[in-house]
Amino acid sequence: MAEFFTIEMIIAIALLAVMVACPTFLVRQLAKRYPAAHPVPFFPQGVDGWLLLFVATVVLSIIVTFFNISTLYTELSAEGAVNGFLFMPHAVIVFLYLYLLWIITCKRNASVVKQTIVILWVVGPISIALLMAFFDASFNTTSAIRTTFYALVWTLYFLFSKRVACTYGTKAVDSYVKLALQMAAAQKAQSEKDAK
Repeated sequence: MAEFFTIEMIIAIALLAVMVACPTFLVRQLAKRYPAAHPVPFFPQGVDGWLLLFVATVVLSIIVTFFNISTLYTELSAEGAVNGFLFMPHAVIVFLYLYLLWIITCKRNASVVKQTIVILWVVGPISIALLMAFFDASFNTTSAIRTTFYALVWTLYFLFSKRVACTYGTKAVDSYVKLALQMAAAQKAQSEKDAK
């Protein structure tokens, strides 16, 4: 095991973990200031659980994008041709991710879910296609599959999650309200039955 992980790698991983954990914790704490759009009894709400994991992946993506900007700048400096236009796609991605964190933290309406899904696909598979078409960037198949899978998994989460529905008040919350009422009626019936 020691052969695979050097001290430098362990320090780098620990530093990265702290760099992801601190902003994620800050988002969680700030999000508590905003009540859920449609709280439903018995169902989770707020920026926690899998939604908090999503926030952590967005924070990690911002860090990786800044690392990519640094690497690109170093490579261009070595060639002596730093062109600011080449940094534009990275700047747009960082802006979209920061906007995404802001709406997840501060907004409590159904448009958050729609915007999140659009941003996931624009920053992921669509940006890869655009970078390949307009900037002659090369991506391996694994990278394209990974970003598409990431966008697909989180899209499904945002569409079907009880926490997301209650927190942001999507239409799916209506079915959860019915389910919560049924659960409450069943619980009441059981307690009346136990009382007899």
